[in-house]
Amino acid sequence: MAANISIIGNLGKAPETKISDNGTLMASFSIASNTFRNTSAGKEQKTDWFRVIAFGKQAETLARYVKKGTGLAVQGRLSFNPWLDRNGDPQAGADIILQEFQFLPGGRREDSGDTGAVSEYVPERVLATAPGVQEIAQQAAAF
Repeated sequence: MAANISIIGNLGKAPETKISDNGTLMASFSIASNTFRNTSAGKEQKTDWFRVIAFGKQAETLARYVKKGTGLAVQGRLSFNPWLDRNGDPQAGADIILQEFQFLPGGRREDSGDTGAVSEYVPERVLATAPGVQEIAQQAAAF
């Protein structure tokens, strides 16, 4: 049984690409997702960061069309990765192995500070989205 997750957010930086040992293109990037809650001190924002890993054609498309600030809706499988820090203490990280994604309108662009598409052509839908992802993207666009 796999743990699946859907995230709506903006890229923290442009995807990093590499070729795997078996010759498959891989792209990895961080995505920030903000949540808000009302507190006695006012509205409080919390930002959670997630690492996303894409393979093949998805990696190629993302490497070509996205950069820091691009808005995406991503859906994938959680992969937990234990590791040891500098002191030898056990740590754990979670990656999202990308299954589906969709570009979102708007998003902040690092180079100009404005919102809008990151390229002259950004496909509205890159892949057939899994049930629920399109609805999540539409809700995000409404905000």
